[in-house]
Amino acid sequence: MRAPLHDLHASNLLTYGSLAAAVTAMAASAGLSNTALAGCALALAAIMDAFDGRFARLFSRSPRQAQLGRELDSLVDAVTFGVAPVVVISTRFPADGPTAVFCWFIAGFYVLAVVTRLAFYNVQEDEERFVGIPTPAAGLVCCTSLLLPSPAWAACWPLALSGALMIAPLPIARPRARGLSLFAAWAASLAVTFGTQAIR
Repeated sequence: MRAPLHDLHASNLLTYGSLAAAVTAMAASAGLSNTALAGCALALAAIMDAFDGRFARLFSRSPRQAQLGRELDSLVDAVTFGVAPVVVISTRFPADGPTAVFCWFIAGFYVLAVVTRLAFYNVQEDEERFVGIPTPAAGLVCCTSLLLPSPAWAACWPLALSGALMIAPLPIARPRARGLSLFAAWAASLAVTFGTQAIR
């Protein structure tokens, strides 16, 4: 009898690493109140996500393993770039009152945008462009916002902005080598910045 255990495969190591980084970010922000560590973990998750497809193709895989890798990537992205940014940014939300309710409403909108964007991507047949910004880019917008001072009443702005951009009819050329390098450089600079803060 085949079990989920049998579908564990080395080609998915970077995808699992991205998930581990997301869990670290949530634990760092919600449990340790360490925003710098949380930001560093989110940035590292984005780097791993940027290269997980290329990494997976280095392995010999059956059609089932390749399909499972694609499904796993979307599920992990929902956690890494959907739930984790909300958990991290919510530590800046007001504790109560109408503003807190509004911020959590925006948080719900952001997660809805993430899962809708991922489902759209899974069935989209256009190989030349994205429509709406990809979820890792949305995650990095949220990550970058942690470096900016923001009053509690405006803490949800990165979720509102990136959520809207994910579902907008905005055509974006698929990044090639140069675009991927720029994205990785953005994420790496954030990882270094937050990592330096975390070890001080």
